[in-house]
Amino acid sequence: MVTKVYVGNLGDNGKKEEIQREFEKYGRLRDVWVARNPPGFAFVEFEDARDADDAIKDLDGKHICGARVRVELSRHKGGGRSRGGGGGGYRGGGGRRFEERGGFGRYDDRSRSPYRWQSRRSRSRSPRRF
Repeated sequence: MVTKVYVGNLGDNGKKEEIQREFEKYGRLRDVWVARNPPGFAFVEFEDARDADDAIKDLDGKHICGARVRVELSRHKGGGRSRGGGGGGYRGGGGRRFEERGGFGRYDDRSRSPYRWQSRRSRSRSPRRF
């Protein structure tokens, strides 16, 4: 089963060849894809999940392509194995700003407005004065 690994914080200097060279030490790769617009992340597909786990453990926080990268199991739709709990990965949307905020994917109403889930009455009150 193919396992997809997310590589984040690459900056603008992510090179497919360098990423491939670092990750193929852990096992046979199926594909390496580097984002160009917006830049800053990549996906590496391993043919064996155990190889992907080894790469995640060893390469997370290491310098690749001149940057200290974040390496984790991808939650990207369209590949990889599923694991309960945390994890990350880019799922489309607006690029690095989601990664910098610690979230992935498109904004939803809850992340855009902290008042979305409050009643109108609570929003219309005046701020407390001290």
